[in-house]
Formats: sequence, C-alpha cells, structure tokens
Amino acid sequence: MIYLDQKPQIGVVLLLLFTAVASRFYGIWEWDLVNDEYFTATKAYERYASIINPAYYSLVVLTYKLFGDAEWLSRIPAFILAVVSIPVLYFSWSRNIGRNAALFASGILIFSAWHLWFSQYARFYIGVLLFSSLAYFFFFRAIYVEKLSHLIWAMVFSVLAVSFHVTAIFVPVSVAVAYLVIFLFMKKEECVNFKNIKIYLVLCLIAGVLITPVLYMVLDRWVATSQTWGYGAILIIPQLVKYIQVPIVITALFGWLVVLRKDHVAATFFFAALVVPALFLIAASPFMAISPSYAFYILPVVVLLAGIACEEVRKHMASTHSFIVSAVTFFLLIATLLPSFASHFLDRTSFHFNSVVYFVDDNFQEGDRVLSFKPGFAFPDGRVIDTVPFISFERDNTVDWRKELQPLLDVEGRTWIIASSKRKPLASGLERWLFCNAKLVWQKHAVRLDYEVNGYQIYIVSDKTKNNQETSTCIQGG
Repeated sequence: MIYLDQKPQIGVVLLLLFTAVASRFYGIWEWDLVNDEYFTATKAYERYASIINPAYYSLVVLTYKLFGDAEWLSRIPAFILAVVSIPVLYFSWSRNIGRNAALFASGILIFSAWHLWFSQYARFYIGVLLFSSLAYFFFFRAIYVEKLSHLIWAMVFSVLAVSFHVTAIFVPVSVAVAYLVIFLFMKKEECVNFKNIKIYLVLCLIAGVLITPVLYMVLDRWVATSQTWGYGAILIIPQLVKYIQVPIVITALFGWLVVLRKDHVAATFFFAALVVPALFLIAASPFMAISPSYAFYILPVVVLLAGIACEEVRKHMASTHSFIVSAVTFFLLIATLLPSFASHFLDRTSFHFNSVVYFVDDNFQEGDRVLSFKPGFAFPDGRVIDTVPFISFERDNTVDWRKELQPLLDVEGRTWIIASSKRKPLASGLERWLFCNAKLVWQKHAVRLDYEVNGYQIYIVSDKTKNNQETSTCIQGG
C-alpha cells in the first residue's frame, strides 16, 4: 500500500516557505504586464461581482483597496497563493505519501517553470492549483481513513478551486471517476473506506442534476466567443507535457508505475486525476479556445508522482548511502529544470516591452496609427493614439488576414504593427501579408538558457511598403 501517514516537520515547512518567498517575489513589481494580465489589472472591478470565476478578481480588488491601484499589485494575490502552495503541498501530502516523497514533490514544485510563471502572473491559475491540491489531498485521504470530514473538506476546497476558474470542476469529476472504478472493480480491497466512496458517488449524482444547467450555460458562452487560439486535439497534450516539463513528466510516469506495483487503488486515483482532465482538453479543443493552462491543477498530482519516484530510488539506496547521495534522482531532476528556472528571470530582466513602446514613440508621426497584438499599448505621456481595433491573436490561422488588413493599405499615413516573436510562427496568412506589404523595422528577443523564444517585432505599413515583394505569392494577392 502506498498510503503512508507521517507527521510533517515544521522546520521543513518554514524552509520551504522561505525558499518560496525568495524565489517568487524577486522582480514582481518590475516585470511588464503580459498577455491576459492586462485584463485582470484593468477590469477587476468589473469582473469580481460575477458569479463565474470571481475569486481572483475579488482578491485583486481587495489588494487595490489596501495598497493602491498600481497595476503590478494585481500580481500580489498570485504571489501569496503560490508561496503558500509549496509548503502546503508538503504539509498536507506528508500525511498521505510520507514526508520524504512530499518533500521531493515540493522541491520539484519550487523549480517548476510553470509554477514559477504563474506565481508572478496576475491571473487565477495559482488559486486553482492551491485549492485543487488540497481537494486532491482530502479526496485521497477519504479513501483510506473512515472520516466523513475528509470528504466534506475535499468538496469545500473543490468549490474554492472552481470559484477561481470553472475548469477546476474536473477535480471532483476525475475523483468521481476514480471512486466509481474503485467501487465497481476493487471491492476486495480491505484498506478502502467504501462508505465515503458510496456517499460521494450519491452526492455527485445529486450535484450533477443541480449544476449541469449552470455548466452548460458557461460552456455555451465559452463556445460563443468563437475564439480559436487553442492548439487542437492533436497538439494540446504534447503542449501540456511541454508546459509541465518533460523531465518531470517522465519521472512522474515512473512514480505512477511504483504506485501501480504497490497499490492499485492509489494508482487508479492518480490515473483518473490526470487522464480525465486530459480527455477534456482533447475533446474540447476542436470547437473552443482552450489552453493546456486550463489543466494547471493537475501539476500537484504530477509532481507528487515524481516525488514518489525520487523517494523509491532513495529507499533502495538508503542502506548503503547517505540521504544526500541516495536522493540522486531528485537532484538530477532539479538540474534539468534549472535552465528554464533561470531563464524566467533572465527573460524578464533582459527584455522589457517598454523597448517597443519607446521605439514607436521616438519614430511616431502625426497621422500614424498602431495595431498592437499586445493589449494595453500606450505611450508614456498618455497621449491619445489612433489604434486599429483588435482583430484576433497573431497566430490565429482561422482569420482571413488579407481581408482584415487590406483597409490599412487604403488609408493615408503609416500603421505600426506590433507582434510577439515566439518559437511558434505567426499565422500563415498574417506572415504572408506582412511579407508582401510591410517592412520589419525592429525586433528584439530576451536572453534565455532553454529552447523557448520570447520577443517582439515591429512592422511598418505605408504606401512605400505596399506590394513591396514581386513574388508569385504577393502577385496572387498575398
């Protein structure tokens, strides 16, 4: 049996807390707002009163009221939740899988680039992760300990996770699947508390009837946005693995095999916790805009399995080696994560979006307009800019970019187009149109130690750049 109830050590909790603060706070006030952070920072007062995903916006509004309305303060709730999530993972899961495995898992979480990113990102993701982690803890414990209170706490934390983002509903849903499999096929397992399992399955039937209309309404609104910036059913799982980081996923796979060998019940729980959200991503990707980040709540499960793998190696080496030496798997894993961990800070310190703003500002002429794919573009002096209305994301291949951008060629004056530069290329139609009708005048990329690419490009469109390439692509209407 994998279940191991050990009391966490307070000294370790404090050490993890200190490390989390030190690694998550640096630069949080300095980094540019990126991507959807702009909407959190500027629209929190509009969104916190909504019944859908209100939690993070409410925390931002509270932060503004306490400390002022500087936009970077919208990251403070994410920072606090992230710092808390690391020692909480150790403190809670020590009572389920043992102190060492939980410690290894918490250490992996510290160096997780995905966790680090959302620790300094003014969105709801870290809130979902923290409360999902606690929900998983109590759901897992309810299998082995005959206390109804564990089930109650699991549902409370599930509701809190959903209050940050509705996709966290797949935490209790995945557990329901696991419980159902355990109930139907593992009735001979003496360690299982079937009373809690039966109670939860009945509650799921009742809750399903009550909340299905609400979930349908949310899904309908989501699909109605007609946004298509998702990765698609084929690529979304590889992208999820990339976000989690391949070394962590591989180690977690070995951890799950360890669990499977020792405890089929626990293996079923972890399997459902990972596979059900993944199936949702695959099924939803073809018809709605969905990101692997919407399954961020599975990260604790993955690092816990990786921690179990590290502890299994340590136990096999413990009789002949010291703790430090026997923890070789953990240290090797951390070594593979260091380039991405360091790149987070190198990226933020080596490139600021202000470089883009200053270049456009220095060369801006009366009558110019700006099309920025990064929301919230503004000059430092706050003067009014003629901006082109938002079309879509610059990597959206469903847009007829020639049709959308053609009006820029029919007006007087110049248009500045600002697009991000990533490993993933721009939408083919946009790239072709820029090649034929625009001139690249500036680009810069951040310094990184890993394979990621992050930067910006500035194009200018004018009478002088129109149809500037005499190629077959442009002649045919690029």
